[in-house]
Amino acid sequence: MDVVGVRGGSPATDSSSTTSAVPATDPTATTSTVPAADPTGTASRTTGPGAVSSGTPAPRTPPHRRRAAARAARWWAGWAVLAVPALVALVAGAWGIDRGSMWQDEATTFAIAGRSLPELWRTLGHVDAVHGLYYLLVHPLLGLGGGSIPAEVLIRLPSVAGTAAAACGVAALGRRLGSPATGLAAGLVYATAPVVGYYAQEGRSYALVTAAVVLATFLLVRAADRPDRAGRWAAYAAAVALACLLNLFAALALAAHGVTLVAGRVGARTLARWACACAAALLAVLPVARVSFGQRAQVAWLERPGWPEVEALVTRFTGTGLPLAVTALLSVLAVLTVFTARRPATREAEDAERGPALTLPLVAAPLALLPPAVLLAVSQVHPFYQERYVLYAVAGLAPLAGAGVVAAARLARPLAARLGIAAALLALLVVPALPVQQQVRRVDSRTDDPAAAARIVAAGARPGDAVLFLPSVRRLVAEAYPDAFRRTRDAALRVSGAASGTLAGRELPPERIEASLADAPRVWVVSRSHPRDADLSSGPDTAKRLLLREHYNRRMFVRVLGYAVRLYVRKGTAVSPSSPPPSARR
Repeated sequence: MDVVGVRGGSPATDSSSTTSAVPATDPTATTSTVPAADPTGTASRTTGPGAVSSGTPAPRTPPHRRRAAARAARWWAGWAVLAVPALVALVAGAWGIDRGSMWQDEATTFAIAGRSLPELWRTLGHVDAVHGLYYLLVHPLLGLGGGSIPAEVLIRLPSVAGTAAAACGVAALGRRLGSPATGLAAGLVYATAPVVGYYAQEGRSYALVTAAVVLATFLLVRAADRPDRAGRWAAYAAAVALACLLNLFAALALAAHGVTLVAGRVGARTLARWACACAAALLAVLPVARVSFGQRAQVAWLERPGWPEVEALVTRFTGTGLPLAVTALLSVLAVLTVFTARRPATREAEDAERGPALTLPLVAAPLALLPPAVLLAVSQVHPFYQERYVLYAVAGLAPLAGAGVVAAARLARPLAARLGIAAALLALLVVPALPVQQQVRRVDSRTDDPAAAARIVAAGARPGDAVLFLPSVRRLVAEAYPDAFRRTRDAALRVSGAASGTLAGRELPPERIEASLADAPRVWVVSRSHPRDADLSSGPDTAKRLLLREHYNRRMFVRVLGYAVRLYVRKGTAVSPSSPPPSARR
């Protein structure tokens, strides 16, 4: 029996195939002869009814296409490592961003950034030069939406963007110093930290400062990796200058960077290049630092920090209870994993041309620990301490925790088990903090509520009413919510803050305040809820209190968060006071 051999043919039992082995005596078979050496490598074709071409091997993807596909997959995965934490930070920042009120520091941002550029420049010469660049960034945003977007939202948008940028930077740092998984975990830890969410919705510069410090840290790692490239050091210097222009306390990060380089044994030349970059950055910031030093009386109210402040710093940055314990354990695990790992031989061969490898703990731990420690130490001599000045220390904690998550996950063998461990550890950090996340998005998460005070005045004010602010800085309530005071007259104001280049304006001398109040049957007084005598010791403030005591009777008193609103009626005048709306009573 003759058999026609066909490469890649169908099985002999396939009755429809004419290329299978067919008995020579089968009268229905249509046979064809296939040359022994088919130059095309394909099966012969038949002409019988129902004939089909024989199966052939699927063409293989060329190697260059497989490599291109692999590169594309790695590219998308790399971007996902950065994009996912940034997206999470954006969503978290947008969640509850409109609390319906801006607290005093945010009211300061709104009042100063909302001035014309000449007025803004004049103001920075007297107050808040340290925030000058930030005010310039916020200034164009206040006109967005034509009034349809609440001012509270507009002033917080830069902080939301800064938080997303910082989360992206933390992920990039973790990826470069560890792995894509480390970067993703680090970015998510940062993006979901309650203290990060708090400042993501703060109309101040601290989220942007953190983003700039993270950028500078990432650029430092790049520069140390190729220390002979001047462009990398120039980029690092620019990032440091940007961070310090946003807030001078960002300079404390330089101490962390210096320790990182020394501990990493980078060599004298690299240290010299780093010092030159720092000098260039600080030289660019020097004019702002000089003006800000002359305005240091603005923080004269700060007190020397003690152990309660240290404990509050730790719990604010890491959480309490389970999140604190998990963060500490993961950070220790990350450090142990790095220092017990063997150094690749290929890396040692590259050190002749590249700088020594900076490990993740060497970069992250100094950033997490040194700036707060230095600020606390300096504040024992001259109080400057506020936790927000070193918010960027959280960007050092996050990579340590992220590396710990990955190190713990790698203790398991199956991929599913690793993913489960990583997800569980992240959940231990995020889920217990959800109540805190909700709380920081409430009005009472801040120290005061100017909007509530403004609502009381708006509900009860009548044409001809006067208003006084004790002390004068409380005038920021009217700056933030001017519509609430449109039926009142500021009886003590001589020159507005915008015109005088000051925060709250310049007030009349005591004798002129008395004349200004002569025809006012009712006076609204907006003050701190619990004012200190030292805050009311100025001449105008003393005169206000005396005049109210001598010529007016108090008819209404309402205390809200951080504020007290009083209504005074001139003695001998029968005027029924208005009642505040129930929503304003506290």
